[in-house]
Amino acid sequence: MTARTARAERSARLGSSDVVLGVWLLGLAGFVDAIAFVVLQGSFVAFMSGNSTILGSSTATGHWGLVGLTALLVVLFFGGCFAGAAIVRWVGHAHRVVMVAIAVVILVGAIVATTASEWSGMVLVALAGGLISSALSAGTDVHVGLTYVTGTLVKAAHQLAAGIGTEHPWSWLSTVGYWFSFAVGAALGGLAFRGFGAQALWIAVGLAVVACVLPVRGRETDAPDDPGAGVRS
Repeated sequence: MTARTARAERSARLGSSDVVLGVWLLGLAGFVDAIAFVVLQGSFVAFMSGNSTILGSSTATGHWGLVGLTALLVVLFFGGCFAGAAIVRWVGHAHRVVMVAIAVVILVGAIVATTASEWSGMVLVALAGGLISSALSAGTDVHVGLTYVTGTLVKAAHQLAAGIGTEHPWSWLSTVGYWFSFAVGAALGGLAFRGFGAQALWIAVGLAVVACVLPVRGRETDAPDDPGAGVRS
């Protein structure tokens, strides 16, 4: 086996592990977003397009409490995205650190939601939504940030149209699967909240901990092909 073949096989293997992690994170995001939707009465911790619509319409109608809530969620999500991107850029073992950060933020949110205020706990989880989006966009080979779940459907539709009459008519299914994982996560989150209330966030903590140990194509773990090339960040 040549070095090039070995690298190609390793890339395929690691890329597959990224798909597993990406699907898992999208499911986790859907899970917490569904809980937030109920607790925050229609606002989100991952779906910022929805929050932006709510922010604009609430401003127009003078619902200033809702304006403040959605603005805070957007700011926290933005902060989570920034933190995730900064970790990926500057911190060693970046991908693991991002996963741990996601788990810690959801843990803190669960503690606050179950011991003090459901509302405050869920607002904190918006930070985790941003971290998850950064992990998907910059931390794996699955470039499907949470802000592009709708775009994933668009991409799948385009792939379906492009695949008709070709040797790969079903390639669109793998793309729509990312949307499906988010939707399934949301359904499970809604069911969990229905059964356990805010305690359902502890399930989200468990899912986040599992994400910490799933294999990932971390750039920091890829040995450079050229020994003198240094470590890629």
